[in-house]
Amino acid sequence: MKADRLIVRLLIAILAIAMLASCTPAATPAPTVAPQQPTDAPKAAAPTSVPVAQPTVAPAAPTGVPVAAQPTVAPAAPAASGTLDKIQFRLNWTYYGEHTGFIVARDMGFYKDEGLNVEIMEGSGSTTVLQLAANKTNPIAYVDAATMIRGVAAGMPVEAVAVMLQQSPMAFIYRADAAKPTKLSEIKGSKIAITAGDASLAIFTAFMGKAGMKVDDVHMITVATAASKEQAVLSGQADALLGYFMDQGPRMQLQSGVKMGWTRLYDLNGTTTLSSAIVVNTDWLKDAKNQDILRRFLRASQRGWQWTQDNPSQAADLFIKTATAFNTDIAMLEIKGTMSIVRSKAAEGKPLGWSAASDWKDSQDLLATYAGLSPVAPDVNVYFTNDYLSEVPYLPKK
Repeated sequence: MKADRLIVRLLIAILAIAMLASCTPAATPAPTVAPQQPTDAPKAAAPTSVPVAQPTVAPAAPTGVPVAAQPTVAPAAPAASGTLDKIQFRLNWTYYGEHTGFIVARDMGFYKDEGLNVEIMEGSGSTTVLQLAANKTNPIAYVDAATMIRGVAAGMPVEAVAVMLQQSPMAFIYRADAAKPTKLSEIKGSKIAITAGDASLAIFTAFMGKAGMKVDDVHMITVATAASKEQAVLSGQADALLGYFMDQGPRMQLQSGVKMGWTRLYDLNGTTTLSSAIVVNTDWLKDAKNQDILRRFLRASQRGWQWTQDNPSQAADLFIKTATAFNTDIAMLEIKGTMSIVRSKAAEGKPLGWSAASDWKDSQDLLATYAGLSPVAPDVNVYFTNDYLSEVPYLPKK
């Protein structure tokens, strides 16, 4: 009996062990399948979600980036914008095609690449703008070089750091149906409109002297604004106005529908000077920080002008977004005219804005001989420096 009981107990133990063994496989699917699915999902989501795209859209970083990823992306935008040096740049006049290179540098991000936030401001004539540079209201400005030479002679603390136009664009601009003057013999007695403080007066005085005439030989009609000057010609009150051939003529034709014509002073008797230049206040420039700002500003500006020269059509599109009164055709005409006079013969092969001492001497001598410039600087280097310009390809320093 005892043996029978022992056998029964042994059989029961064996059955219990077998039953336990048959139950344990139910737990094996858990580690081999179920846990893998949750771990696969995060792997797919983590790399493809926001962190990769964030650097291209910095402002979007706070909206859905995992906390761990934010330090690598979100702070970058405010840090970059916070380090931009803000400066104002005063133009010689209201927007026109000549200014496209600066607008390109701003809108293409070239100034920002140099750590600058540049506000481009319109002007009201080189004489007025030069005064703003001299009194540090706008220590970086864009003015006529001949006007600046006169300012230096009068004791203004200014100098040119880049000459963007190196042949005078000054012209008589008139209605095509009443073209005058088109030759030297038609100048005496002509009615010429000019604005107060206009940069054209200096070179016109030299032009008249070189032609053997005086300014008094024409009837000067002085008006307060560019619009008034243009209206004087359109209405017939004046025969012509003095202005840039690639600016007022095309724009007046666009806005008024009246066909316009022009004759350059250079074509009449060879009168020319260095023209539009970036000038700075020399006292402002004594500060090492300002010297660094100027180098970066000039490099980005050179880059903008080069890009404009290489891509005139795209540059025109950018220009008319700022100067909304223009259309693409007129913008292109002005840009091409501008780019035709960016270098003198002495500056060929040099970086944009680089000017030659010989050209400064020729400009000074012309003004001294025919326009009463006095005193004459014994060393023309007092007028300019090329020290802050960069070489091609005008890219930011790393």
